[in-house]
Amino acid sequence: MFNMINIALSEIDVIAKPSRCTFALAQWIEDRNRDVYPKMEGYRATMSGIGGIGGTFLDIRTAVKLPDALRGEKYAFVGLPLAEFLPGGGIDNNNIGVGRLCPVDSTLAADSFVQGVVILTPRAKALASWLAGTEVAGLKADLRKRELVMETDIDNQYLMAKLNDDQRREAAVYEEGKDALNGLHFISVQKDEDDDPAGFWLLREIPESL
Repeated sequence: MFNMINIALSEIDVIAKPSRCTFALAQWIEDRNRDVYPKMEGYRATMSGIGGIGGTFLDIRTAVKLPDALRGEKYAFVGLPLAEFLPGGGIDNNNIGVGRLCPVDSTLAADSFVQGVVILTPRAKALASWLAGTEVAGLKADLRKRELVMETDIDNQYLMAKLNDDQRREAAVYEEGKDALNGLHFISVQKDEDDDPAGFWLLREIPESL
């Protein structure tokens, strides 16, 4: 697909860059899968999702540990009202530090809660700046391996924390909340609980079948 895009753009001054953060494109494809393609002649539902590797069972990558200077001292699973991210809400580009906000699907219930992880560290600015230099794609809780893993760029994984029994239960709720909102979740990097975020990322885990 990347080669096809490069060929298509070869005659204009546009550089294609691989990315997993194509949130608007993913939403457009999902809308067409739901509302357009089923109405077309010859459509077969079994064709949907061809090409995805499915789940994490076949994912044999090993997460790399973050450098000690960038690791957070504490992690907390938290939830914020979805309304905070909608027009008129309290979270916007003016108060997220060096982070960024992905588009929010307007069909999601405004009274739902977006699940996320707050990373607390006295080196919040350093960690947030380092994350801003990558392309943060998401944060996954691997319940089988008991690991909290950050996904960046095309295929990088960083081990953020090991999960004990209590954290594993909280992580299960976190993953269920992500599933309920089509993968929507957030990461906040802060010095302490009362400090403004040095970096805040609202993200969406895009289905691998797209």
